[in-house]
Amino acid sequence: MLITENLFQHLFMTLASRIQDEFDIPKDEIYLDSATIGKMPKITLKAICDFYNSEGGGVNRGTHKYAIKTSKVLETERENIAQIFKISPKQLSFLPSRETAVLNSLFSISSNKESNLIMSVLEDHSIIGPAIKFKELTGSNINYLSMNDEQSLLDALQERISKDSSIFLFSALTLGMGIKRNWESISKFCKDNNIRTIMDMSYLVGHESMDFSRVMPDVVLSSSTSGALGPQSIAFQFVSEEINDEMKPLLVGGGSIISLSKSNYKLSNWNNKFETGTINIAAVVGLSKSLQLLNDIGLELIKNHEKKLRRQLVEGLENIQNIELVNLDGIENGPILSFRSESVDSHDIAIILEDIQNVFVRSGALCSHLFMEEIGQNSLVQLSTHIYNTEEQIKTFIDTIKNIMEEI
Repeated sequence: MLITENLFQHLFMTLASRIQDEFDIPKDEIYLDSATIGKMPKITLKAICDFYNSEGGGVNRGTHKYAIKTSKVLETERENIAQIFKISPKQLSFLPSRETAVLNSLFSISSNKESNLIMSVLEDHSIIGPAIKFKELTGSNINYLSMNDEQSLLDALQERISKDSSIFLFSALTLGMGIKRNWESISKFCKDNNIRTIMDMSYLVGHESMDFSRVMPDVVLSSSTSGALGPQSIAFQFVSEEINDEMKPLLVGGGSIISLSKSNYKLSNWNNKFETGTINIAAVVGLSKSLQLLNDIGLELIKNHEKKLRRQLVEGLENIQNIELVNLDGIENGPILSFRSESVDSHDIAIILEDIQNVFVRSGALCSHLFMEEIGQNSLVQLSTHIYNTEEQIKTFIDTIKNIMEEI
């Protein structure tokens, strides 16, 4: 159903009180740093506590009732999350962090370890760091896309395809600049050109609907903490059915192994072969509850709400002296926006905003040093919204930053 502006406003106002009640954010605070750590809803915190109070066991660790109950909990939540993204539960795995998932995927997905790895300087450390480590260990080549390549991304990719095995490692929404990629078009293009794809959706998931039933990258991974509004210490990934059989994980052990000799081991099939060690089941339960809440609120509603907040932010900041937005013409953006000031240090802006109005933003290099080098800056101020932010909060932020700049 196409949501008109009036219908959107009616739906959002109907849900507004429920949304605010779900997030335990003090009324006098404005939290604009969801891209770093999203605020968890109360339903998630309760689900985590309930798990430890009633189950608290580990999977694949015995035949007693706690092990059996916990295994059932894991598979139930796996099914719930898979349904949201329109994938099979067997495609979904849980790992300790997205950095672990990125490095593991690079080794798992590449049959030729001297691969041509393509990625953008706009990616953050959690993507670029594991890629550099992969290069160090395998001798692979990293081919970097520039910021200007974003305006014709598929053409830039076409130019960098080599005869060797190519992998495109990318974010659905970049951290430093908030550029939103058309991941479906990228996936189709890469498949047609025999390029393997690994996509991080950490900053886009939970902000809009992502349906992988029609097309998906070879591997999709995400942190639980930013857009998904889940707990820390867990990440999740999907693997396409076409590539699963050829993937041989770098990380093995624990429940991923079903038999072992002195010189060999046999891995489980599908999702279990990626799940080494003791899985943080409580975090999986919490992640599932957060994703279900966002899905119940309505991901289309969330998307429209955040578009409205972004327009409000852009219009407000553009009219403030000594503020410069970091933007690219003709590029679609998501709920992340960065700016700089010639007259005030980014960290100072963040500190003043908190001191005088309890506005919480991120400042610094934003875990994106190559991006900073690309734009010739040392630090920026970053705003990242989510469903719990309101138009009134954005107005307060705009008025506050305007007053700060006028005083200075």
